[in-house]
Amino acid sequence: MVVPGERTRTGGSRVLAALAVLAALLVAVSARSGPPPSDAAAKIDPRLLPAVRAGGTEPVSVWVEFRDKGERGPGDLRRRLAEAETALSLAARTRRARAHVEPLVDPLDLPVFPPYLDALRQRGLTPYAVSRWFNAAAVRADAARVDSLAALPFVSRIEPVEKAMPIREPAGTAPLRLEAPTGLGRADLADGLTAPQLAQIGVPTLHDSGYAGAGVIVCVLDDGFNFWNVHPALAHAASHVIATRDFVRGTGDPTDTTHVPCLVPCPLTHGTNVWSCMAGYADSTYAGAAFDASFALARTEVDTSERIVELVYWAMGAEWADSLGADILSSSLGYVFFDAPDPSNGFAGMNGHTTIISRAAEIAAAKGILVVNSVGNKGCLLPTQCWDYVMAPADVNGDSLIAVGAVDGAGSIASFSCLGPTADGRIKPDLVARGVDDAVVAAGDLGYLTLSGTSFSCPLVAGLAACLMQAKPDASAADVIRALRHTASRALHPDNAYGYGIPNGPAALAWLRDTTGFSTPPSGVAIRLAGPNPLTRAAPITTVLFGLGPRVVGSTPHLRVVDAQGRLAVRELPFVRSLAGAHAGLDWAATWDGRGDGGRLLRPGLYFIMLEAGGLRAAVRLVSLR
Repeated sequence: MVVPGERTRTGGSRVLAALAVLAALLVAVSARSGPPPSDAAAKIDPRLLPAVRAGGTEPVSVWVEFRDKGERGPGDLRRRLAEAETALSLAARTRRARAHVEPLVDPLDLPVFPPYLDALRQRGLTPYAVSRWFNAAAVRADAARVDSLAALPFVSRIEPVEKAMPIREPAGTAPLRLEAPTGLGRADLADGLTAPQLAQIGVPTLHDSGYAGAGVIVCVLDDGFNFWNVHPALAHAASHVIATRDFVRGTGDPTDTTHVPCLVPCPLTHGTNVWSCMAGYADSTYAGAAFDASFALARTEVDTSERIVELVYWAMGAEWADSLGADILSSSLGYVFFDAPDPSNGFAGMNGHTTIISRAAEIAAAKGILVVNSVGNKGCLLPTQCWDYVMAPADVNGDSLIAVGAVDGAGSIASFSCLGPTADGRIKPDLVARGVDDAVVAAGDLGYLTLSGTSFSCPLVAGLAACLMQAKPDASAADVIRALRHTASRALHPDNAYGYGIPNGPAALAWLRDTTGFSTPPSGVAIRLAGPNPLTRAAPITTVLFGLGPRVVGSTPHLRVVDAQGRLAVRELPFVRSLAGAHAGLDWAATWDGRGDGGRLLRPGLYFIMLEAGGLRAAVRLVSLR
């Protein structure tokens, strides 16, 4: 991934040599087989076609997707994948191994081919974001340039960058000043400011057992982290920060430098307020849910631009979290996708795999990261554009992401907490935690105050997950999700207000310690890749096993091959009864040979085999090198 603002410097002779190599590569790129220019229009997303045909001069933000990573055949791809595996950080390698990610690396881990980016720059288009996961660059281009980009043989698709309405803080929840208790010691944290919000989800019991997230890396994606290393209750946490980044400005400082009046709460400290719920610690006064964890802080949101924001920075932050080896990604951001002029299309896109932010969350989960995200706050952008439902990326399937709603101190759902279901009928939120009058640091003046919103229930659950990961270090993200859902207050009767209910930390830890092996969720669907993976000429056919829980028995399952961008990849797979996985409740099987409909061999890359039944979805990932 390339961060905006970063540049590479070389000496003069090296520049000449590099230019010569670049010229040769560009010639090779241009010579690659690809669609003729007459097919260029087919690469342009229909949403862009009216502007292109009208020849508008106003630049628009677009994703330019590339057809490959510049590999020259399967052998070259295998070599690059081996290099990428060697380059994995120890933390990333450990997390992927714990999550049984196979293969350990795939084409999504390879960087975007530099000559493709240079070709954009030669046309006067400087990428402001580059994604290795989506093999794409975001640029601003007018209609004529969009048309010319589509004619390039190495460009596979051009799509508009999504516009969104971010989470707004709920109305009618004014902050209150908190007075810190005095004369208490560490043993008296049960009387500290955060005791009620932690006790509701069972965190103090884990703290008493010595589990406060030590050894777990949590990446927090948010807006301004102003005063993150100033407040005394964050001094301990600041010493545990392993990396910081601002993806909006392309710098290493997560502080929002926008000049606005800084009241309390300061509009530029949302990230710091959120982080304090998880990371804060002040003897006798304040404790976050996982104050001993390690943290990476990334500013991915523009706080002062509440009308229209671009989701590219969140996806870049997720890729950054993966490269750091983060175990948990906590995000108190959410977006509603509006397709002007009809905002009703926004809900149709809340299906877990349409918006780029949701697709990035899915990929992060596939890399073994536990993604925890606010479900969103009800609110209105305009009087005619109000939102009561789940926001992206909280719409991602619950086996990959925990969407967190908000309750008050008595456990009743907060009036502002967004409701499910998703557009395709799945239950959301997944869990709820306190999000009404949460105690947070007042980053602007070093005191404490209360704030409300699903922004603050999210880090409580993420911190609880960090404690569980410390206590059960061999547990994968999927294990922790199952433990939290199976032991939550409404596990047997989930609904679209509370989801599976309020989590219970000690019960979830007991579940993790007592539960081994793989089993079909009692009311859901499960799928497992039996191998081989990757597909090669020597091993050209893979097998998947799947099972259906009581909730979906009798419904018609569908097994589809989907590409890395979440689009249907021209194949629905037939399946048969099988005894191979019957001991684990996986009594159906299917095979795939890397081909699409009509027997066409699909190009090498990452694919998902997706199981859908009764409104539920699960998927496995594999790589084809054929």
